[in-house]
Amino acid sequence: MAGIGLVISLVLIATFGVGVGVGRLVTPVDRAAVPATASPAAAAGPATPAGPTDFSLIQEAWDTLHKEYVRKDTLEDKALIYGAINGMTEAVGDTGHTDFLTPQERAARNAALSGSYVGIGVRIDTTDGGLPRIVSVFRDSPASRAGVKPDDLLVDVDGKSAQDKTLDEVAGWVRGEAGTTVSITLRAGVDGPERSLSIVRADVPLEPVSWALVPGTTTALVRLDQFSSGAADELVKALNAAREMGAQRVVLDLRGNPGGYVNEAVGVASQFLDKGLVYIERNAQGGEERHEVSAGGVATDLPLVVLVDVNTASSSEIVSGALQDAKRAKIVGETTFGTGTVLSEFSLTDGSALRVGTVEWLTPDGRRIWKEGIAPDEPVKLAEGVLPVVPDDVRGMTPAEVSGIKDAQLTRALELVATETAADGS
Repeated sequence: MAGIGLVISLVLIATFGVGVGVGRLVTPVDRAAVPATASPAAAAGPATPAGPTDFSLIQEAWDTLHKEYVRKDTLEDKALIYGAINGMTEAVGDTGHTDFLTPQERAARNAALSGSYVGIGVRIDTTDGGLPRIVSVFRDSPASRAGVKPDDLLVDVDGKSAQDKTLDEVAGWVRGEAGTTVSITLRAGVDGPERSLSIVRADVPLEPVSWALVPGTTTALVRLDQFSSGAADELVKALNAAREMGAQRVVLDLRGNPGGYVNEAVGVASQFLDKGLVYIERNAQGGEERHEVSAGGVATDLPLVVLVDVNTASSSEIVSGALQDAKRAKIVGETTFGTGTVLSEFSLTDGSALRVGTVEWLTPDGRRIWKEGIAPDEPVKLAEGVLPVVPDDVRGMTPAEVSGIKDAQLTRALELVATETAADGS
């Protein structure tokens, strides 16, 4: 998963970072009772291929490992079972979506979508050099107060090297109880000096929306980090505040946004659309359900440009596709990830869960996005090593500094939105 430039919070799990379109939760009691002797093939219903499934092969592999593995005394049965389930979900081919969550991963994911979590308050991405890179630092977080900076590299956690480790593994090291301390070593960029910090973990509120009026313009840069619970309401607050400050145009930044709750995507898109569809669901039987715009959007009259990249996924693609199909906004950046299914979560008996893409979503015009993504109207790539400019960066700039930013995607978005006629005719 690191190959797609995964971005996660330091308590989140990789599956959330890749892209989540969470639609519904299904618990064991919601499913029809299945006899204990029945195979998964029998439980799955008519969609399962005809003919018996031979599970003896799995048993054979299990027995061979327990008999022949040189360190068989170290084998953990639960880990083997979880590994087998992971293998099944990967074989489905719904990359970055249909997946399996351990109880711990599920708790972390639910905490992230609820709008807060226990951690230090940073987001990390992978680097070519094999060390996690700090992408952003949450305002008023333990990390912010300790002096952690964007573009710092995370060298080790409590003495354990982060070199070539997965983001999941590093996030697991950083997780812990509120009030406990984690020691980290950071490097300032690729070649900078290293420093060690001890940071007390705390409950960190996630702020899904941030914004700033771009100096020297009447354009509000509005960034949406994820579609967590309440994201649409937070966007409304940001848009209203921006208008009060004189904003007449909007650049909506969805770069790196992994998705979240689908109902929040409908709410977000509805702030810019006054009618029409947001997306279409299509189930395995070919039936369709159309999800319409909710009335009362607060920015339907403001010129709009949307920023996306390869890590824009799931609910972010729903919003981008809806705005593009309605010709409401130009899309600038790179083709998005291509997550085209809405997840149902099936709770398993030990607290783990399967998240299954039970329906495919299409844009209002019927475009299939799975594995294709949303192609931008204006393709623009960032130069290697250049980080996206976010509202916190813009807030402290002068107009001259804005004109010199290296974020080519944002620069192009600002150019395009400035050519659109604002509601007051300017």
